[in-house]
Amino acid sequence: MTNSETTAHQGSADQFRWTLLIFGTVCLLFAGIIYGWSILKGSFAEEFGWSAGDLATNYTITISLFCIGCIAGGFMMKKFSPRFPVISGGILVFAGFFLTSRLKGGSVVSLFLTYGVLAGLGIGMAYNAILATLGAWFPDKKGFASGCLMMGFGASTLILGNIAGSLMVKPSFGWRKVFLILAVCTGVLLVIMGLLIRLPGPEDHLPAPDGTSSRKEDFETVDMTTGQMLTRPSFWKFFAAMVLLGAGGSSVISFARDFSISVGTTAATAGLFVGILSIFNGFGRIIAGSVFDRFGRKACMVYVGAVTLASNLLCLGAALTGSVMLCLLGYCAIGLSYGGNTNVVSVFITAFYGNKYYAQNLSLGLLTIMPASILAKFSTTLLTVTGAYVIPFAVLTCYAAAAMALNLGNRRP
Repeated sequence: MTNSETTAHQGSADQFRWTLLIFGTVCLLFAGIIYGWSILKGSFAEEFGWSAGDLATNYTITISLFCIGCIAGGFMMKKFSPRFPVISGGILVFAGFFLTSRLKGGSVVSLFLTYGVLAGLGIGMAYNAILATLGAWFPDKKGFASGCLMMGFGASTLILGNIAGSLMVKPSFGWRKVFLILAVCTGVLLVIMGLLIRLPGPEDHLPAPDGTSSRKEDFETVDMTTGQMLTRPSFWKFFAAMVLLGAGGSSVISFARDFSISVGTTAATAGLFVGILSIFNGFGRIIAGSVFDRFGRKACMVYVGAVTLASNLLCLGAALTGSVMLCLLGYCAIGLSYGGNTNVVSVFITAFYGNKYYAQNLSLGLLTIMPASILAKFSTTLLTVTGAYVIPFAVLTCYAAAAMALNLGNRRP
């Protein structure tokens, strides 16, 4: 191949990968609506009388099926191609949201099956396949690419969730039309993404990593199967650390509005603070990815761990002193750290266990969401028992310190 042909192939591959990244971010923006359940659930309680416990159970089912979908998507990629889980996921999401729009009441189990099982499973399948495939297209900017995708997924509640919530209360729309629109938009976008997406081939000349990140590692990455990864103490140390970090972020996000009011803000200001937290959550995903690209895996994990520890200390200070400013600074730090957590999973799996089995290994790394959500309930229990935020934030600070110690001491043999 001549130099001019090589340059043409490089330009074509570069244009295609950026197109995939932009379109993939839009797809995950719509797919991330499952995290907006706190906004969407009100209409079901009003129309069908389903209890808060039933609606909370639906969210638990959704997140559990999302994790199962991630695992299924990873193994589908290995067996077939990324197109299969993305297209299949789009069809399942369309079916889930469409059937949710047609619910007539009765048993809440129907909601569990449509929104929880079908939509949750489909989004998990597509999410893992898109994330893993785009990582292969950006060997030079792997952290940045995954950060953009995760920013879209995380920003869905703030952007799409609030739009959906405002449309639900309009008589001309209502929740049924909103879910129908979500079914069509999310399903169609994912199917189109499935038709476009593919792994890079030999003819795709992509920029090589600049070597900055690799120089920061103290080992040479070896491709490991999922079975091999599960036998490594390093994986379980990391898993425990991410459960602790995830539990901390989930806890604060769950009572962010009420905590803001407890330190003296108005209800409107509390809502603004929660919005700021969400914005920083999105930025945190890109920042953590960029830190990985520039400085390597160690720096990325130290950065996220340090910001998480600082965020809990700031909120603990706000709880002790009633400082609104410390509360706001704590929320900004929580957003940055919690947003960066998802990127840390991606970069750790790549750095320790290689790229060959990345999709399958990543799906197990993402399972930290489930035990983290369970552990987060402990903080809510402490808040209920003590009636104050000091002890919950003190416990969350201990979580962050333990997680940072686990990550700093985690070395690959």
